[in-house]
Amino acid sequence: MPIRHAAVLFAVLALGFSACISPESVSDAGGQNEGTGGRNAGAGGFTGGAGTGSGGSSAGGAAGSAGPDAGAGGGVATGGMSGGTGGSAGRAGTGGVTGSGGIIGTGGSGGMGVMGTTMFPRPGGTNLCPDPTLRITFSGAPTLGTAGKIQVFNAASPATAVAVVDLGATAFTKTIGGMVFNTQRPVYVDGNTVVVVLPIPTLAFNTTYYVTVDAGAIRGAGGAAFSVTGTTTWRFTTAAAAPATRTAINVATDGSAPYCSVQGAIDFVPANNTAATTITIAAGTYHEIIYFTKKSNVTLIGASRTGTMIAATNNNTMNPSTRGRALVGIDSSTGVNVRNLTIVNQTPQGGSQAEALRMETCDMCIVRDATVISLQDTLLWDGRIYANNVLIEGNVDYVWGGGAAYFINSEIRTIGRSGPIVQARNPATSYGYVFVDSKITADAGLTGGVLARIDVGTYPASHVAYINCQMTSEIAAVGWQLTAGTDVSMLRFWEYQSVDANGNLINTGSRLTGSKQLTAAQAAMMRDPSVVLAGWTPPAN
Repeated sequence: MPIRHAAVLFAVLALGFSACISPESVSDAGGQNEGTGGRNAGAGGFTGGAGTGSGGSSAGGAAGSAGPDAGAGGGVATGGMSGGTGGSAGRAGTGGVTGSGGIIGTGGSGGMGVMGTTMFPRPGGTNLCPDPTLRITFSGAPTLGTAGKIQVFNAASPATAVAVVDLGATAFTKTIGGMVFNTQRPVYVDGNTVVVVLPIPTLAFNTTYYVTVDAGAIRGAGGAAFSVTGTTTWRFTTAAAAPATRTAINVATDGSAPYCSVQGAIDFVPANNTAATTITIAAGTYHEIIYFTKKSNVTLIGASRTGTMIAATNNNTMNPSTRGRALVGIDSSTGVNVRNLTIVNQTPQGGSQAEALRMETCDMCIVRDATVISLQDTLLWDGRIYANNVLIEGNVDYVWGGGAAYFINSEIRTIGRSGPIVQARNPATSYGYVFVDSKITADAGLTGGVLARIDVGTYPASHVAYINCQMTSEIAAVGWQLTAGTDVSMLRFWEYQSVDANGNLINTGSRLTGSKQLTAAQAAMMRDPSVVLAGWTPPAN
């Protein structure tokens, strides 16, 4: 789907290089970097002036076949002669060596690779998160091949790769929160960057790894050949141990926090957790499916509503079940709080049902100051859920479920095509979806939408209420829809003082038979979240 906000652009991941790398050709911008073998004259440039090499020194310039630098940290060839009195710059020697002991900065963002490329994790980096994405940024746009592997090896036991992404494969899976998901190819191109999402939950702590990239898997700017070989070219070490506390966990894509992925931080929270845990997510785009169950009192809070984004693709075609097809799925948890971020399921129109945020058997859960976007079936909520200051975008039954959900000061926006907003499948013993002081909006030019629809033969007590809400002309005069059944004696399609964009009361005289305009006293009851949510009063903040 075309993303509607600049903040919601698909900042996809990418992986690539513009030249083949030898095992001695990486420099780092993190600590830096001058090895004992001498200092280079620039990444990829030739050295012709004075410099030291492992085989001697030049007093006035290298004579004859003085060697080149081999990237940052490189030195002259071991055949460089001493005593030259003015020799011209030598051509590349065949025996040049790199410096041996450049210091690498820990954590942080990517370090410089050869020919101006930037890699994350940085070559030689230490104290890295156990769940990094691999990123290489080029001077121009890279491309992905149709064959070749990107592999991660444990340096201490390299016989078998611990993570493999095969660009020639046609199917990809990943275990997330203990559940196996089908995923898209986990290699993305974003501008000049290629990013690879590893198909394993996490790497081990206190372990050194190296990465290889087969020739042909990626091409650099202008189609330049690229590969990474050897055990030292792209090498990094994870942090010595997991964080000491689970009550406050930080996440950042650039490696500046203990975890680089949201799921990695969630996995650190123990099963059946009840202790209050806050996972703070730094600004960035997190291309991941997220799933957890039976982890209570967990708060997911972004650094910024527009700057912290979870954006990827999952849908019923990829994972055919309501449990498997959501981008963010939460089961059997209490007191979950999602706030100050954006969630976007990037499944295109017609790509099957694709919830962005599914919360089932979620009791006393809160979504606040958040934007949630998909197309059909954006939300599937069941339990007792409170939403304040949220923007929900989608089309056709994009707010649905069997629980009680209370929305206040929010916007529910139909995008792309008209259709029903809500399908509430609640039983007669509980309330359903209630919207208070909220805006019901739509893309310009859309008409014929309805506030909710239901099969009363199957869900006779469906409950949806709009209290003092503003609505656009996209909502048809009939307001509501029955898809099957005729007995509306238990149906609860309710409104109170709906107004247009100018604040004028809407003429509800043509509303569906069986729907109801509430009295002020009845509306006051629906305004009370403790009534709608069966005795639970959500916190003010």
